[in-house]
Amino acid sequence: MGRELVSRIGDIVAVKIFDRMIDRQTRALGQMLQESIVAAGGKIRLLLTIDTRLPARSPESLFENLQFARLHADHIERLAIIGSKSWERTSVGLFGLFGGIETAYFDRSQAAEALKWLQEV
Repeated sequence: MGRELVSRIGDIVAVKIFDRMIDRQTRALGQMLQESIVAAGGKIRLLLTIDTRLPARSPESLFENLQFARLHADHIERLAIIGSKSWERTSVGLFGLFGGIETAYFDRSQAAEALKWLQEV
């Protein structure tokens, strides 16, 4: 895929999504996430970075890019989302569809705080 999209440290899986991802990329992300879930013992904490320059007017595009996470929602204990301030309301609304996952939103400048939040018990 060119860029490293998924990395894992213990039960924390970091995923980065980009502008206009194509179906092949989202399917590959789903496969990589599934492999990370198995390797972590069935449950993960997801650190999702939204690396997009698109304004918040495109939640449909973001939702399409998130299909990989929705398919594995039963295996996600906590979700930290890192993005720009303009995406916060859109992301919080979209992730409400994932019910049951404790979710927090962080600005790009708060990446260290997002990781600490994921590590909390």
